[in-house]
Amino acid sequence: MIMKKPHVLTRLSFTASTLLLITGLAQPSFSFPALPTVLGNNNHSAISSIKQAEAHNNSGVELAQQGKLAQAIAAFNKAIKIYPSFENAYNNLGLALGSQNKFAEAVAAFKRALAINPQNFETYNNLGIALGSQGKLAEAIAVFNQAIQINPKDPTSRQNLGVAFWSQGKLPEAVASLQKAQDLYSAQNNTEGVAHVGEILQQIKLP
Repeated sequence: MIMKKPHVLTRLSFTASTLLLITGLAQPSFSFPALPTVLGNNNHSAISSIKQAEAHNNSGVELAQQGKLAQAIAAFNKAIKIYPSFENAYNNLGLALGSQNKFAEAVAAFKRALAINPQNFETYNNLGIALGSQGKLAEAIAVFNQAIQINPKDPTSRQNLGVAFWSQGKLPEAVASLQKAQDLYSAQNNTEGVAHVGEILQQIKLP
């Protein structure tokens, strides 16, 4: 999930013209997993509502992939209204808002998702990107570090942290984090990730 260029299906492009973040952040994706059914089989009304929420979320993902962000946001909000504890709908809402450069609103959506599931390292990454896109690099770095604490083997968190350090001008910290990301990509046999981080490192080391 690497940020390369805007308008790639299933991927959100955060842009911030004054930040180096746009050159190297690993990129989140919309998701439409099934909701767990924890209700009794006799609670047909509640089950039906959950299925409706899931349908709105899935519709929102498809609309976002088509570039119909306003409609996607409306669909995600419908899902949340029906099922207020729908973590992935909040996350998808944040991605869609971020794609519209509405980063403050995206941050709020990601924080709601994390309130529901504070162990989702991918949502921390999404939150960090939204914060970094507002120039809030110190906050973004703290959030990327939280993602790393939850999943130390995730290379995208290390990559994002490295790019945020780079944007702060902290080159030794940036290089160390990016080299760790490269090692983790290599362990996953992710040659694209290894190559992309290598390109970022070359840019950092240029005189």
